[in-house]
Amino acid sequence: MFYNQPLAVRFGTELLRHVDQVAQVDPFWDTLDIAVAWVRASGMAYLSERLANFLRHGGQLSVVVGIDIQNTTREGLQALLDLEQYGRCETFVYHNEAGSVFHPKLYLFRNEEEARLIVGSNNITESGLYVNVEAGLQVDTDVNAAVIAQTLDALSSWKDTTSRLAVRLDRDFLERLVRGGYVPDEAAAREQMRRERTRPARGRENAPLFAGRRFVAPDLAAGGGRRAAPAARGQAPRRGAAARPAAEARVPAGTVLLMRLRKAHVRDRPTQTQIPIRVADTFFGGVTEVQSSHSGQRHGIIEATARGGRNTMKLEIPEMRDFVQPVARFERTPEGIVYEAYDVGSPQGNQIIATLEGGRRDNTTQLSISDAERATWWRPI
Repeated sequence: MFYNQPLAVRFGTELLRHVDQVAQVDPFWDTLDIAVAWVRASGMAYLSERLANFLRHGGQLSVVVGIDIQNTTREGLQALLDLEQYGRCETFVYHNEAGSVFHPKLYLFRNEEEARLIVGSNNITESGLYVNVEAGLQVDTDVNAAVIAQTLDALSSWKDTTSRLAVRLDRDFLERLVRGGYVPDEAAAREQMRRERTRPARGRENAPLFAGRRFVAPDLAAGGGRRAAPAARGQAPRRGAAARPAAEARVPAGTVLLMRLRKAHVRDRPTQTQIPIRVADTFFGGVTEVQSSHSGQRHGIIEATARGGRNTMKLEIPEMRDFVQPVARFERTPEGIVYEAYDVGSPQGNQIIATLEGGRRDNTTQLSISDAERATWWRPI
């Protein structure tokens, strides 16, 4: 599987789904190895609870993290240390004083027979997990495959403390990192990022040369990325437990929905689509209009009735007038829902439909009716 974030996949959502499979039938991961350049509290806020649950279920976690360019924070490392109370967990800090930057990003899940390796560009930061344009490749293979052996060798080399490039993290070493100025506090790191983003580039013309498009991470305060507290270690189901159905709870700002749209049957309305009530009441709940990221225009959502009751919600999407198989990406932001629409056959459309089809295999894509050819499809990412 290829991860194209944020268009068709958000890595944080997928990562949490893989971690949660600890208590599901297919597959069951016993071990998770991570190596990233940077970790921050902003990223661990989404992962800590679920990784703690993974450890409570008997999973083993090993993390190697870099501290270069002051992009790893004290709070991010502390969050990794805090996980050790829940089970078998270790963290190594890798740094080369000669200046070579530790820059890998890989996630390796294993059980006694299978392995899932993800290599890409996603660090454990809020932006890396959800917002930035990132790419990754997932490979599912036998645990004894050559590529897994090579990956484990790489991880072992990065954790080799005899090289003195890697040090096992504990509370004393974290304090030494802070005192030595190797890692900043989260607030200082955020302020530095803010200054970098707002500083005008030297020689830049007044008019921007590129478009601007805002992407938003899920709202943790509204429940994004979190679950109810897990059971104590030893009390949760293991192999053979039934998979949980996809939830259709209230959707917080920053959540993205991919859809395969159905055009209206009326010939003179080639730009109208119908939003099923199930998704209208969840993702679109309380929203009366959406905004096109292509034109900036806003389009109202109109309730349709049949036999005295609500049937669907109608929505005009002018961009799909000449599309054969339209797909769309809707994103909830604090300013409202923004959408972009594409035809399957275009690069963007192909990525979206591939994610929707992948979701049909694991039941994360839902259908409005049982006939898949005629149905509206949707999947939160």
